[in-house]
Amino acid sequence: MLLKKILRNYRGGPDFKNIQEDYYYLDGEFKLTVALPVCNPLKPPRTKIINYPYTEPNWFENHHSQIRHSKYIPIHESYWFYWPLFRTPMTGELGNLRLNITLGKLLSPVASSEELGLAILEEYNDYYNSPSIGKYFKGHNTELVNEIEAHSARRATPFSDEEKQEQIESHMFNAGFPEISQFNEYKFNNIEWIKYTELRSNETKKKYVFATLLDKKHYLMANFTFDLNMPHNDKPWYKDANAAIAPIMEGITLKQLENISEEKKLLNDSFDN
Repeated sequence: MLLKKILRNYRGGPDFKNIQEDYYYLDGEFKLTVALPVCNPLKPPRTKIINYPYTEPNWFENHHSQIRHSKYIPIHESYWFYWPLFRTPMTGELGNLRLNITLGKLLSPVASSEELGLAILEEYNDYYNSPSIGKYFKGHNTELVNEIEAHSARRATPFSDEEKQEQIESHMFNAGFPEISQFNEYKFNNIEWIKYTELRSNETKKKYVFATLLDKKHYLMANFTFDLNMPHNDKPWYKDANAAIAPIMEGITLKQLENISEEKKLLNDSFDN
């Protein structure tokens, strides 16, 4: 074990020989099983919600959380930290990989994985480019453009069209939410997922989002977030963390229940308990 740590030049990360299994019921229609490496460091035990009745009227709207554009129901979190091989007083962790499994809801119904991907990206891009500016960074890109227009108007010599476009592109890259135009399709455990990447250059964060349809309006997400304390994209721990995503996804299974009424009788925990 010590030799392995020395060869890879870091400590921590997911240990695929130490798996913990959790399960959740999604509206009595699906059983979600999550068999993943134990959190590193260990997660303190806490009461777990196992039933998510997402098709009940207004249930999603009454229980969702929101971060920026994303309205979601949190279901499961796992995390794995990476540390330098040798501790020193001035260094902390190298970074960490987090997985958050959440439930989302579309504004309009879709019928396939491809339509799901298109709908999610459309909602993302429309939100940040909205002409209406509001909370949670809504219309943030529009706000940046308006600020550049106002700055140009205040100058003794306003920006030329070319200069203005350069300013917009620079500010969008550094402080905005660049448009996402591409997603890919994957299959793990016979589950069809779409995947896209959220990346903002001024943040030490990179986010990979996997999503799969549950019904025409609801979908399950597996969100992988890299938190980097310093630029280590070329380091062994970062490459190994990227490589861990596929086997982690293989630990997520979604089974449609055959006997729904019988399974519902097993659900002693509800979202409100």
